[in-house]
Amino acid sequence: MKLLKTKMALLLATSCLMVPSVMSAATETVDAPTYTYMNGSIYTLVQDTYVPGRYLINEDTVAVYIPGGIGIIAVDKDTVLPWGSKYLD
Repeated sequence: MKLLKTKMALLLATSCLMVPSVMSAATETVDAPTYTYMNGSIYTLVQDTYVPGRYLINEDTVAVYIPGGIGIIAVDKDTVLPWGSKYLD
């Protein structure tokens, strides 16, 4: 029982030391992508289009529709797309 108490105390002490670093890591950045939950799924706002999934976006990211069961995804604007794909505006 003493060993269990020692492990719990050590776990609590290390957790308390980690809290400040976790809180500073969780601060919001200016260029953070906009995420939202719709119908139980997460969506990312990519150039005024909600794309299913969580993406890291920048100014070169665009939303595209890829046929054949793939659907809407976010890609870099210089990515070579398969035939039949369409950029979404």
